[in-house]
Amino acid sequence: MTFGKRVYWCMKYSISFCVFACFFTGLGYAQLDSIQKLDEVFVVDRQINRFSTGQLVYTLSGSTLQDSPGTLTDVLQQNTPIFFKQNGYGMVSSPAFRGTTAQQTAVVWNGFNINSQFNGQTDFNTLLVDGFDEISVRPGGGSVVYGTGAIGGSIHLTNRLRFDGETHVVLNARLGSFSTYQNLLKASTSSDQWSLSFALSRFSSENDYDWPGTSRQNLNGEFEHYNANLSLARKLNRNNRITYHGMYFNGDRNFSLLFPSDPPSSYSNEDHRHLLEWESELSEVTSVLKLAFFEEYFQYTPDSRTPRPTGATAQTALARYSLFYSYKAFDFNVLSEYNYTSASGDNVLSESRTIASFAVLTKHHWKKLTSEVSFRQEYSDVYDSPFLFSSGFDYEFSERIAAKAKVSRNFRIPTFNDLYWEGSGRTDLRPETSGQLETSVVFSAKENKHQLTFTGYYNDITNLIRWVPNSTNIWQPENVDEVETYGLEAHLTSEFVWGMHEFNFSSLYAYTVSENTQTGYQLTYVPRHKFTNNLTYKINRFSVDLQNLYNGEVFTRTNNSPDDILEDYLLWNAGLSYVIPKFQNLKLSVQVRNIGDVAYQTIENRPMPGRHFFIQTLINF
Repeated sequence: MTFGKRVYWCMKYSISFCVFACFFTGLGYAQLDSIQKLDEVFVVDRQINRFSTGQLVYTLSGSTLQDSPGTLTDVLQQNTPIFFKQNGYGMVSSPAFRGTTAQQTAVVWNGFNINSQFNGQTDFNTLLVDGFDEISVRPGGGSVVYGTGAIGGSIHLTNRLRFDGETHVVLNARLGSFSTYQNLLKASTSSDQWSLSFALSRFSSENDYDWPGTSRQNLNGEFEHYNANLSLARKLNRNNRITYHGMYFNGDRNFSLLFPSDPPSSYSNEDHRHLLEWESELSEVTSVLKLAFFEEYFQYTPDSRTPRPTGATAQTALARYSLFYSYKAFDFNVLSEYNYTSASGDNVLSESRTIASFAVLTKHHWKKLTSEVSFRQEYSDVYDSPFLFSSGFDYEFSERIAAKAKVSRNFRIPTFNDLYWEGSGRTDLRPETSGQLETSVVFSAKENKHQLTFTGYYNDITNLIRWVPNSTNIWQPENVDEVETYGLEAHLTSEFVWGMHEFNFSSLYAYTVSENTQTGYQLTYVPRHKFTNNLTYKINRFSVDLQNLYNGEVFTRTNNSPDDILEDYLLWNAGLSYVIPKFQNLKLSVQVRNIGDVAYQTIENRPMPGRHFFIQTLINF
């Protein structure tokens, strides 16, 4: 057995044993000290809050996620500047974050990048959001902390652990058009010594909606997804804690037919993610050791009538050590990480790669100025990694006006498909790199109940990897493109309370230019304009929500042909909720989406659904 395989099997079967061994061993050890210094609420991803100087962070709370039907795509497209292209509802969904590609958006689960090792991206329609406690969105570069892919921005999926001695249970049942069903069971319990939380969710649909403006129906679009999250922690004494986070996903779906005569295809995938952490505090120093194991598997069947599936699997073992130190007005974080990944499949050569990295993050507080400087260097046995850096500052002119700025260098490494696709992969590819600059001005009033933010950014991307035909007409990846993206984002949030009446309003506008510097053309599927509004009105037990979403036109051809564009569209959604008086923990909701029955597409020839409905029952106790 090779060294890589030994690492894989040891990590796979030892992590679960170590989790429970440490957890139950700590039951006796923790009795030595009843005084606890650790925070009541514990979050694994420490860097998102401590080292985001110069950048804005959008945060979606757990209550927002529970009230939002569907997948991560449904939530983010209404609440962030990200544009999503979907092959029909529930099908493959990929983001264009500040005009970048789908592979240049990092998805981070409790501090670790979980983008696929095969294609370098995450399908946002395979992540069910209501099992998480919080989602944070950080536009702009983040490769110094989160590694490959954090060029356009990063999405952070977070599970929280509490040590408050309380028990909470959430039951959520949702029924919608096209035989859509979504269910959630989420529970947490704790003492001042230990904490446990878990979530089980299911999402399925026949997905047989009519194509607006045509006599056709969405065919072969069924899907069914299952998701499970488990988190548990034990305080060994007042300075040490062991934590485990686990995530499991299983999905089966068909791919909608472009034409009724097309063969019905299907796709299934299964993901396992395990994270074990030991945190130790000593005076001004915090030591954090993390061990993680990820496994992804997919199987694609091009014709379900004559099943001949192809598939692949990848396993990743990670070890990360972080040291946090505070001295007077300074914060320091030194981290090192080792990453070993192996993959094999029907169309991917059986290969492995090793990555080691080292990073230093520093932060300084001085009166109204907070500054930050960070560096990262990776070493790989497959490619040469660039030197990464970031520098940012926050400055408060007054209680009402603040400014932010950041400059950074970020990157994305070639994926296993790029390197090892049988007959086409190339091991001489260079990582994509980008130089970024962004600045923000924040206006606040009345204890931040009203806030207006303007952000401008510029991003220069080189060595962009594209699959193009070679001299023998075989498609291969090459470092062929250079791209410039720049734009402006404006975000307004307001909260008004007038007697029994409460109003919450948010508005977001994004102007995006993303051009190939060699041709001067806008990249395909990047709208120049995106605009969203959210208004919530509450009185007593009633709540009314009104949303709209505008996406500008997009080009579908690299030469920006005016005959090949997808038209702009404006969508409206509305919702009504009511808490039953005799059952204060029971809330009933109804939502209408795409009220105007607008015919629209986010990918050419892939219509999205017209007017449709959701009914929800939510119980908290």
